[in-house]
Amino acid sequence: MLMILFLFSFSMIFLSMNKFNNWWLVQNFFFFFFFFKYFKNPFFNYFLNISYLFGMDMFSYLMFMLGIWIVSLTYLASVNLKYFYFYYFNILKFLFILIFFFCFFIDNFLLFYIFYEMNLIPVIILIYGWGYQYERFKAGFYLFIYMIFFSLPFFMCLFSLNNNYLMFMYYLDYMNDLNMFYYLFLMFIFLVKMPLFLFHIWLPKAHVEAPISGSMILAGITLKLGGFGIYRVLMLIFKFNLKFNFFFISLCLLGMFFLSLVCFLQSDLKILIAYSSVVHMSLVIIGFLTFNNWGYGGSLVLMMGHGLRSSGLFCLSSICYIRFKSRSMFMNKGLINIFPFLSFWWFLLCSSNMSFPPSLNLFGEVFLLFSLMIWLDYLYLFYMLILILVFLYSLYLYLYTQYGSLFFTLNYLFNIFLNEYLLLFLHWLPLNLFFLVMDFFL
Repeated sequence: MLMILFLFSFSMIFLSMNKFNNWWLVQNFFFFFFFFKYFKNPFFNYFLNISYLFGMDMFSYLMFMLGIWIVSLTYLASVNLKYFYFYYFNILKFLFILIFFFCFFIDNFLLFYIFYEMNLIPVIILIYGWGYQYERFKAGFYLFIYMIFFSLPFFMCLFSLNNNYLMFMYYLDYMNDLNMFYYLFLMFIFLVKMPLFLFHIWLPKAHVEAPISGSMILAGITLKLGGFGIYRVLMLIFKFNLKFNFFFISLCLLGMFFLSLVCFLQSDLKILIAYSSVVHMSLVIIGFLTFNNWGYGGSLVLMMGHGLRSSGLFCLSSICYIRFKSRSMFMNKGLINIFPFLSFWWFLLCSSNMSFPPSLNLFGEVFLLFSLMIWLDYLYLFYMLILILVFLYSLYLYLYTQYGSLFFTLNYLFNIFLNEYLLLFLHWLPLNLFFLVMDFFL
């Protein structure tokens, strides 16, 4: 693990000494770092490089690899971004936090909490520094308040525990003095970041005001930190989850139904994709709370699929925003007449959002359907209704943007660049090829 950290650190120092704006050099290094990490660790081994302080399990390994892939694609999406060096060091800081969160101190609860909250700083800097409108300050304030309001009770909960329990999180399973307040404090810090229905208001605001790289990081990485935290904490408060998970699962199902209906009323591309993210992350929460292997495997698969698919859809909306200076679906109509190949990528990513084979979303939702049927059999009818609504609003997004009368503007003269097509291809390729190793999750 230290070898990975030293390789990353010294390579970043070398790249920062370069006086030119060679974003492609940084991009190639991140791809090299990804494949180096991929081929160094065997995929079939569940525990990797475990020591007293360092190490990973397969869940953190896959989330870490997803994070490196998304971060490398943010450089490809930010070729013409202003103040590139400030952006470069901000993303570098975010990736360092990600390395420590997923790869180091895996059993230390206090450091786990510190690195979990530190990733909020680079995201807010991205929104404030490279956001599009003045409303970005309000969006960053919403994000900050939601996270801090639910993290402070969690922090006080840690200090109220014994020092042994504070240091080693797996000892919490043997505590018998936990009460309902401990359960809520340990759960809500992660549920809000996923986010849970009724606590999701910060997400559409942050996505609307964030730049393309900020939306990619929020959708592809930040939401997954909440899922990883629930995975770590859930078994530690197993007895309370058996009593109260019915309320959270019911809230998630109702939230998925209402937000799916809300998606049909949206005219802003980014807000529609953001609400779609809340719907899919509610499925992840349900998978964790059902407490079976189908649920854990389905949640992991769906998190990986959502990170790639949602990030790709935000890239498509940003590409349209650059051309038309608007995210409104009334302005972005008839795109198939002027950008037919871009319409092809809209179809591929919207079909992945509909869970068409062979995307990861299909396998994740099938796993979660089995998990929910094992937990309570008749709920699968409500679950299938929600999946039909997801299919319909994904179809609505594709048809409304690609067909219809054109809104005439001179921005049609700007063609789609090759790096933008490459960005979309690198989102779609792992999303639809990862099914080849799906037997691992079974």
